Amino acid sequence: MSLPVVLILGGYGVFGRRIAANLARTGAIDVIVAGRNAVAAGNTVRVIGADRARLLAVNMSRPAAITQIIAQKPAIVVDALGPFQTRNLALPRTCAERGIHYVDIADARARAVEIASLDSAARLENVAIISGASTLPAFTTAIVDELAPNPREVVAIDVGISPGHRAPRGVATVSAILSYCGKPIPPICGNRPEYGWGDLTSHEYPAPVGKRWLSNVDTPERALWRRRYPALEAASIRAGFEIGGLHLMLSGLSRGVRLGVLPRLTRCAKAFLKIADFFDALGTDSGAMHVEVLTRDKNARSDSRSAILIAESGDGPQVPAAPAALVVKKLLRLPGYAPLETRGAFPCIGLLTRAEIMNELAGFAIRYESSR
Repeated sequence: MSLPVVLILGGYGVFGRRIAANLARTGAIDVIVAGRNAVAAGNTVRVIGADRARLLAVNMSRPAAITQIIAQKPAIVVDALGPFQTRNLALPRTCAERGIHYVDIADARARAVEIASLDSAARLENVAIISGASTLPAFTTAIVDELAPNPREVVAIDVGISPGHRAPRGVATVSAILSYCGKPIPPICGNRPEYGWGDLTSHEYPAPVGKRWLSNVDTPERALWRRRYPALEAASIRAGFEIGGLHLMLSGLSRGVRLGVLPRLTRCAKAFLKIADFFDALGTDSGAMHVEVLTRDKNARSDSRSAILIAESGDGPQVPAAPAALVVKKLLRLPGYAPLETRGAFPCIGLLTRAEIMNELAGFAIRYESSR
């Protein structure tokens, strides 16, 4: 009996190769590591094991790319090819029409909204087309839902994410960051103007992370949380760099773009990446995420709850990779995983629990603590 084929586009990238390794470890999946760089794909296959994975050289900028992917007859396509801010829906649309499950790790706000346009096609073919199976919004929302089981009682949310500087990073991630730096971004609630990488603040995390600078980021939560938590009065979602100087530089660039004295920064991604590499010796491999929730019940009684995730030993990138791997296992109904029966096209919120995601992270130097 042949194994189900799971094709991972961008399967040799920072997050894609971790998804590929996770799925290959099951021994129950035929993993295809796909992308335009055949050498990088081959290296990833060698690390995983040629008996557990194979490669496909495919360049998504070419017209025949999607046909080439479909020809592999995948049960599921996992899309880890960022930045998603510049990607269209051609691949997930084709998957929906061909009866192929699709899962991406997009953290782009527009993607989370646009994916719903494929809902009818996905339901017709009885497949799931899922966007955002990553830290944002899958994990953040799962944590909020655990801290506050009644979504109608949530009145405030504060989220901050700061990876260790030595964590692997790629041009796609930096391009995504710079694409909205200094640009207006919609507030989760209220009308106060917000800007990408603006509103500089700091947060003190437990050791070994310590104090980190944080600023506004444009993520799917900005489009999804107001409807999910109808009583929400205040919310923020921020991210930051471990190296304070780098973060303050980006904050300054954000202000320059906002004032019109600097152009759009996307073309500077490779240069910014080189600058970040220069500071590697000053960074660590420890990162953190915090989620704080304020609730108010029908009797006007308030309660504050919080959670902290700490990643050490360079295992931080496993966090964004875990939700996608988990969704695949649930779609394939692997033993030990509650099947994911929902069909249609939707963002990855309300599909996974915090405990399920943490189970995928077992064995890594990642710990979770909550206060309720």
